[in-house]
Amino acid sequence: MAFDPSNFSFMVITDTCSVWNVLSANAIFRAANSARVNFYVTPMVLYECLNKPRKTTTPESVELIRRLRVLRAQGKFSEQPCDLDDLLAVSRRAPAALSSGELSCIATAYKTTSFAFMTDERKARQYAEQRLHLKVETTPKLYGWLHFHRHLVDADHSVVIEEHEKHERRPLTKFFQEAYETALQYRLMSR
Repeated sequence: MAFDPSNFSFMVITDTCSVWNVLSANAIFRAANSARVNFYVTPMVLYECLNKPRKTTTPESVELIRRLRVLRAQGKFSEQPCDLDDLLAVSRRAPAALSSGELSCIATAYKTTSFAFMTDERKARQYAEQRLHLKVETTPKLYGWLHFHRHLVDADHSVVIEEHEKHERRPLTKFFQEAYETALQYRLMSR
């Protein structure tokens, strides 16, 4: 994972996977919120998170939905509309594997350059960065940035990993570990 943990966008349009990864550990969202990172979602992402029928429901997924509903009631994860023409323009060139939520976020970031696109899906990230030249962020990059700027402390690391693994069926543990180590290395080099 090659990234600079000293930089992260303060306004991100967040796809479904990243919403769940950010909410999977309370400390990540609290730290990002106190650092004034603003998360936005498109109507499609909101649908995927809150209304799309699920094959299976677990206590962990119910908890993540509850967290998102509470935060939305507090004005967090605000909805950012996606224009249909922008969506069509972006989706024509997109790989077939991208979801509607990812495409709507990419289209919004493409049209509104003040947003970075936040995704933890490799194909969506590559398409947005390489083909559209968008600023792309990930949850592990956020995690490293929070550690670099001491919004999270070393004692938070194991707690975040444990809670994240409990809530995610495909945990980002390896990437969180790399981001944490990268943040520590950059902090040492910046002294």
